[in-house]
Amino acid sequence: MGREVTLFTFPSTYYALSAERALKEAGLQGQLIPMPRELSSLCGLALEVETAEEEKVLPVLRSSVKIEKKVRAIKSRGLVEKIVEVQELCPPPE
Repeated sequence: MGREVTLFTFPSTYYALSAERALKEAGLQGQLIPMPRELSSLCGLALEVETAEEEKVLPVLRSSVKIEKKVRAIKSRGLVEKIVEVQELCPPPE
């Protein structure tokens, strides 16, 4: 049985690295992982956090970087097994 995690995607590697740094500075946990194939993004990285910590993490990220998507997923043995929910957080370009 897998565990539920929340992934955040970003428009570029710069924002992904900045997001990881912002969490560390705020004393929160998160790790950059390769972008799962099921998700499409210009950036090859996603930030993984425990879903239970999402409410603490999201305000820090929103105040620090541009976020594309928030994705809830089931992860098992280090791999994303199933995408549960995808929420667009960044408005599409005009």
